[in-house]
Amino acid sequence: MIHELAEVYRQYLDEVAWITRSGAWGTYADLFGEDAVFHRSGFRDVRGRESIRAMILTETTTLPGSLIERTDVLWHALDLRRGLVVQEMRHVARDPGDGSHHQALATSVLRLGADGLWARLDVVHSPEAYRSMYRKWALAAHRSGRDDEAHRVRELLEVAHPVV
Repeated sequence: MIHELAEVYRQYLDEVAWITRSGAWGTYADLFGEDAVFHRSGFRDVRGRESIRAMILTETTTLPGSLIERTDVLWHALDLRRGLVVQEMRHVARDPGDGSHHQALATSVLRLGADGLWARLDVVHSPEAYRSMYRKWALAAHRSGRDDEAHRVRELLEVAHPVV
């Protein structure tokens, strides 16, 4: 199990790096089984590969999620007995125009399923940390003269969402 879990996770990281560079976010769902579950704190569970694909495409192509240009894995641990990978990720927003850096952290648990595909992803994060990151990004963008985008991000943050 150690070799399989470690190998599937290495492939996952390689694929996510390629997806991030290429912008082909729809292919992220192909890393999951047909009946996979994607759970994020504060959101309804997303069930099934095609539903995960639709959610990921929406999240990565619309504000504020489209501000995230990079996800760094800070650490990970393999739970061989349960077939789990626990990882902490840093989501980094793109430059708002002034060279400042904006980031937020999340912890996720990947559960290995059949055929080397993930059966479940649980993501836990602080919604306020993400709202704060996006607010600070919008302020920096505004100060850099990117008023239209800054205004749209601020408007989205004012809408009542459990998590942004």
